[in-house]
Amino acid sequence: MEELKPEDTEPAEFRGGRYRICGGFFLLMMLSTVTAQQKDYFFYRDYDYGSEALYNPVFVFLNGSMDSYQILDQHVRPSTLEGIPWSRGSTSVWKSITSPLPVISAFGWDRFLRQEVFPTSLDPNEAQYVPNYMLHLIGGGMDSRKLTEWFDAHDYPAPFALGAFTDMVYEFLNEAVENGKNIYPNEDCIPDILIFQTGGILLFSSDAVCRFFSETLSLNDWSNPVALSFAPLAFRNAGQNFVMKFGLTESRSTSLIMVFGDFSVFGLSFKNHSDESISVAAGIASIGTKVLPVVNGVPSNTVATGFMMGAYYDRSNSLLASAVYSDCANNRVRVSIYPGLIQNEVFNPGVFLSVGDEFWTAGLTLRVVPFGLAVQTPR
Repeated sequence: MEELKPEDTEPAEFRGGRYRICGGFFLLMMLSTVTAQQKDYFFYRDYDYGSEALYNPVFVFLNGSMDSYQILDQHVRPSTLEGIPWSRGSTSVWKSITSPLPVISAFGWDRFLRQEVFPTSLDPNEAQYVPNYMLHLIGGGMDSRKLTEWFDAHDYPAPFALGAFTDMVYEFLNEAVENGKNIYPNEDCIPDILIFQTGGILLFSSDAVCRFFSETLSLNDWSNPVALSFAPLAFRNAGQNFVMKFGLTESRSTSLIMVFGDFSVFGLSFKNHSDESISVAAGIASIGTKVLPVVNGVPSNTVATGFMMGAYYDRSNSLLASAVYSDCANNRVRVSIYPGLIQNEVFNPGVFLSVGDEFWTAGLTLRVVPFGLAVQTPR
């Protein structure tokens, strides 16, 4: 199987890729400034508070494309946008997803299906199917539908195509961030993009599926508020998170809750008559990457896990505030307050603080712009 050489890590078709990425990013920013029309949807809500107030294509794009950034090992974690090996990662992912069969054959079809596709083992080294189903099939599928609803609410043509395109582009870039240190062949990105992310888009094109996840499980996007820092230039606090609630009572005053992203926590949610809920949950978090044995020249990764616990406050399933602790060295403590909780006559900002072992990050977000401003300082 052909393997990339160092001089092949930036082929002609990827030269200038950062400029195309920037162009697409600013196009998304323009798309995010249009006023929404009032319609009924399964997932999109045009609220002026909480996580829903920040939701737009740029918000999803940044959280989705930078999601893997938060669990990279600290000693290899790039500190700036320039530090991410975009060309190397994009080349690796593109070559792998456009020629997947030789990669899977070298990796082993039995191992591929057992480890990535079918839930046949509880061994953490063979349970890569868990994030595939949760983050890509369910989370990515829901976001594709919610983006479709966003584009439709803002009167854009072909909203399904725009939603699916945004969904696939952010996932491609996320895989490039995650696999930037690898060269072709790359097995991890194949099921993520070709099977589960694509399958999620198709699955959530069904109204019946959307109705079940929206009405029965209260599935929603609770991603982090993202902010831009200068000197060095970087996006901070990105993280794609989702929530599901299952009512234990007819009034849904008490529900089981699952919040998941690069973590999975489970607990209870208690709702009052004003549709405000306080939830507590605990579980496991990704604390870094773990390299698995290379098989026939094909690398594979999984994640190392640790403890995590959190408290969440939402209104109408729009997250207003959260406070979490985890064993992740990059984000030991993270507190997020979304626009709408702090209000005055001038503006209603959101703020966040993340404290890791080696640095702390603070940021300010506003509803009127798709990302905020942040500072990061070594401890």
